[in-house]
Amino acid sequence: MEAFAYTQAYTSYEEAMGIEYEFPEMALNWKRLPSSAWMGAVAIAVMAAAVSSTAPAHALEVRTPSGRCLNARYGPGVNYGVHTCVRNGATLLPMVENQGSWMKLSSGRWVYGPYTSNGGGSRPGTGGVLLLRPGARGSAVSSFQRRLDTLGYNVGSAGTDGVFGPSTASAVRSFQRRNGLLVDGIVGPRTLRAMGLS
Repeated sequence: MEAFAYTQAYTSYEEAMGIEYEFPEMALNWKRLPSSAWMGAVAIAVMAAAVSSTAPAHALEVRTPSGRCLNARYGPGVNYGVHTCVRNGATLLPMVENQGSWMKLSSGRWVYGPYTSNGGGSRPGTGGVLLLRPGARGSAVSSFQRRLDTLGYNVGSAGTDGVFGPSTASAVRSFQRRNGLLVDGIVGPRTLRAMGLS
């Protein structure tokens, strides 16, 4: 399933970047192919159609407040140069690292995390995946902060204020480190499961 998600994400990336490939033309006499070759070709076409319609399960999408494109930079911050600008709504490549609010994609480029969202939906009960990261606000963050506090992790002097700030991110990383999870400061399905919230 991850291979399908990666393929779909990379296809979206190629589309957003305007990448096109030139393949050599093949001369083929279709009338002379045996029927078994036709059946194989039909099977491959059906399988390709099924794969291409599969949406990435945990893909991140660009969601800027202004609706404009999101700068993909050479490093984690606005002081780094811009490689490209990814259109709003485009699916991003998988995240491999983060530094504060900045996320490093598998392409090696960095994007500002609060300007992304989970493509499957980010609210509990919608069938999507709950994904919380620094900059998030609301009742889902408050609930998560209360659980962290109950488990003995300090979410900061503001307490359960519904704001995923630096103190909450630090508490999340501490929890992840102590529980053998990927230490990225982002609350996804595995972190929720480890906390008994899913």
